[in-house]
Amino acid sequence: MQNRSPVRIGSSSGRTCVVKFLGLKTVPHKRTDSDWVKIDHIPDAVWLNFSFMVRESITATEVRTGMERSQHLTSALYFGTVALEAFLNEQMRAHMIGESEKAVVDKLRYTVLKDKIKKWPLELLGKSLNINGKTLDLFTEIHGTRDDLTHPKRHGYDAYSRLNDIDPMTVIDSTAEYFVRFHEVNQTRYPYWLFGWNYLNPRPDSCAIFVVNSDAFCWSLQGLGFSVSPGDDRWQDQYLGTYDGYLMVKQALDSLDRCEPKFDLFPYKPILCRRWWMPNHQTSCGHVTRAAIDFARAYGGRQRA
Repeated sequence: MQNRSPVRIGSSSGRTCVVKFLGLKTVPHKRTDSDWVKIDHIPDAVWLNFSFMVRESITATEVRTGMERSQHLTSALYFGTVALEAFLNEQMRAHMIGESEKAVVDKLRYTVLKDKIKKWPLELLGKSLNINGKTLDLFTEIHGTRDDLTHPKRHGYDAYSRLNDIDPMTVIDSTAEYFVRFHEVNQTRYPYWLFGWNYLNPRPDSCAIFVVNSDAFCWSLQGLGFSVSPGDDRWQDQYLGTYDGYLMVKQALDSLDRCEPKFDLFPYKPILCRRWWMPNHQTSCGHVTRAAIDFARAYGGRQRA
């Protein structure tokens, strides 16, 4: 790997975290003759819908026409609200353990999303989230716009005019902030995929995204250049457990123009990919060549000899 100058991004317990530029669920996919990718198992709904929201939001900023922007931004609103509701329903179901299934289902079904977002944290955590009113108002606007597009009641172009006023990137930022703030109050670590990056599981004939644990994510941060110890609980509690830590890691990841590098000796190692939905990234990060497999096998043979 090419050596580059370190970049400081923060500190943990007095130790500087430096970018040095070094180099659970499985979701199997099958590639059919028509080149479609099939999901064999039901994945985590929160992760999958959040990830699709990221893809659609970013795509909405990159397309050339207003029609395409509206299409992708509408999809982002759908996926974002589904991710939020799936998360809150999941938390409430765990909170109501021991109650009848009917009581749980009624609670989840008959509480409107706006009340879930604004009121349930107090019920679930014993305190409200440390999140500003503008972000909560944005959720109301996002959900209202989605409803207008799904069940049109406004006249003419009004619903799409409302859609055009939404910045696609604020959909990502506000949704991620809500999740991180929830984990922060709950004193738990948020999942790494809230940065919008995902792991591609390299295979010769498929391309799957799937979830790993926070230790594996820290190893990937090392590969990207962060001086991070995967077993350092204090670092993870600070940077993967607080909103301030989230912003610092996100800023560092956003500054990169590359994905986690591959390791010659481990061609099947999952790769942390920033643009996991793009065909060129699926080829570079999510594909294993026959030459890479032969090299690793030959090296292993030499070591045993």
